[in-house]
Amino acid sequence: MKPAARAAWLGGLVASLLAAGGALPGAIAAEATGRPGVEALEYGFRFAAAIKSDPKDRAKAQELVIAEYARIGAFEEGIRHAEAVEGWRQGVVYADLGAALAGKKRADEARAQVAKAEKVRSATIGWEGERIAAHIAQALAVLGDVDRARDVATALAAGDPGQYAGRAAATLAAGQAAGGNFAQAMQELAALEGNNDLDSSWWRSAGYLTLARREELLPEQRLRGVDAARKSADSIGGLRRIEALGSVAEEYLRLKRRSRAREALEAADALLSEMAPGSPERAALLPDLARTWGRAGDGRRARRLLTEAEALADGALVIDRPVIYAAIASSYQAIDAEPEARRLFDRSLTTAAALQNARPRALAVAAICRQMGRNRMPLDDSTRGRLDALLAGLDDPW
Repeated sequence: MKPAARAAWLGGLVASLLAAGGALPGAIAAEATGRPGVEALEYGFRFAAAIKSDPKDRAKAQELVIAEYARIGAFEEGIRHAEAVEGWRQGVVYADLGAALAGKKRADEARAQVAKAEKVRSATIGWEGERIAAHIAQALAVLGDVDRARDVATALAAGDPGQYAGRAAATLAAGQAAGGNFAQAMQELAALEGNNDLDSSWWRSAGYLTLARREELLPEQRLRGVDAARKSADSIGGLRRIEALGSVAEEYLRLKRRSRAREALEAADALLSEMAPGSPERAALLPDLARTWGRAGDGRRARRLLTEAEALADGALVIDRPVIYAAIASSYQAIDAEPEARRLFDRSLTTAAALQNARPRALAVAAICRQMGRNRMPLDDSTRGRLDALLAGLDDPW
């Protein structure tokens, strides 16, 4: 991978692992403390909203926090905060909330959010409007509105096939599955077989995994989806193949196919072994793989990988370290290693606090809070005090 492409990939992966000052209002804090994860995300959103110097960074950070609200089912908070997002990302947020609500069979609420997304889309021109439209198509597909999803997705693919053809197939497959048509869903994705450019391979694999996650499908259908994703993952080039193999292993484990999960993880490990031992990419990839190894029953290997990840993180760029430490902490928590998780979350906050400028500091702490929220981690008084102090200290230089 060329240096520029590698830097862009690593930046994107670090952001995906984890991308107004003052303390939490008393009413919010009182409510959040009884709902694990919500309090951490409330802090995360406040750090995101506090980024004054860069509206693009602010909106992206807000979007990522709201995605975590949806992940843990805190839809009311996500919808409330969506109103504060400015620019085209608000349309993406509304559409994604709609898709998440549809996945929980809350169709009326989902359609209300999609309508808001469409309103933002109608006022947005250029590629940003197309990005909103892609997310709207996904929400419509989850709702089972296949015809409308097809109209939007195929129009996007016709205008920019390189970016949207694979995504369109994955979207339409999700719509067919939502309507109970598993065979047609598989055909939508099979049409991409032989097209092995990075985006098409990635979306084909993601589409198969989406089918595998649909609990209303028969177990053998879900397994066919994971098997197809495993085959598709081998056509993904570069470092993203390792990410795909880890996701495949997760789905095999959900279906109680441990031997197949371990095969996918061994394939990912083989690719890791080809990387330079001290490369920063390894530090970013290891936490997720370690967590999956732990779930596959190999806690010793999981701990070994996390120990290596921590050592590699020590040599990463200073602005990346807090996020990587938080990812390691999250994986420790996932394998029930609570003391190590607390230590690494503490280290992530310490390294974030040491960042000189307020913008990267706010982005890092928002990312850490997202991981805490995703893990439904309750906050103690010490952590609240540190977060309050960090919020109060967000000032020039940005």
